[in-house]
Amino acid sequence: MGVAGGSRVAPTLDEVVYLGASAAQPTGARGGRFSGDVTASDEFGRLLAAAQNGDEDAFAAIWRRFNPQLVRYMRVMAGGMAEDLTADTWLHVTRKLLSFEGDETAFRAWLYTIARNRHIDWRRQASRRAESPAGLEALERRPGNEDPVATVEAKMSTRSALALVATLPHDQAEAVMLRAVAGLPVAAAAEIMGRPPGTVRVLCHRGLRKLEDTLRGSAVDPSRARHQDVVV
Repeated sequence: MGVAGGSRVAPTLDEVVYLGASAAQPTGARGGRFSGDVTASDEFGRLLAAAQNGDEDAFAAIWRRFNPQLVRYMRVMAGGMAEDLTADTWLHVTRKLLSFEGDETAFRAWLYTIARNRHIDWRRQASRRAESPAGLEALERRPGNEDPVATVEAKMSTRSALALVATLPHDQAEAVMLRAVAGLPVAAAAEIMGRPPGTVRVLCHRGLRKLEDTLRGSAVDPSRARHQDVVV
């Protein structure tokens, strides 16, 4: 990603797909109280046990590990409500943390299930406030609020990529975020979305293909999307 002549350069497909890569780095690799020569799985298990025993530092480490990707998911799903819904998600996590059992992959799936439910609840509440479906759709597709004087290039790159993903059809955008950004396995993403695993694979592939075509400045070829459905 770079800036030429004062204007933002469009994100590459790799930047779209690997939005969550830096946030997925094991907490121990960044130093701090819970650092050490342990695997990411062992480290997460230790953090979770400590957090469930009331250790605020351990919970903060878990939050730092998962929150950046969660916010990105919410920006695509809920636009300007992303931060509020993300905070609401973590509030529910704190209330239910003692009942959670599982490894890091299971926790990631549990976290995004809660996030998706909070988003659905918000949409239902908005509907009861007599907001039109068209208005809701526009809000859902709108990227998060951008800082017009942002100077951090990485931040600009992330915003551009998220805005691009948000132009996809809803199911494709969610599949891309859960698979390529949140890093969830197909089975977990399928359970969260309530879709068969094969359908999630196709949605993710078609979404990434559309992003690639958009970045190349070409229209999506329906026949190619139909005949090149592969495992992502």
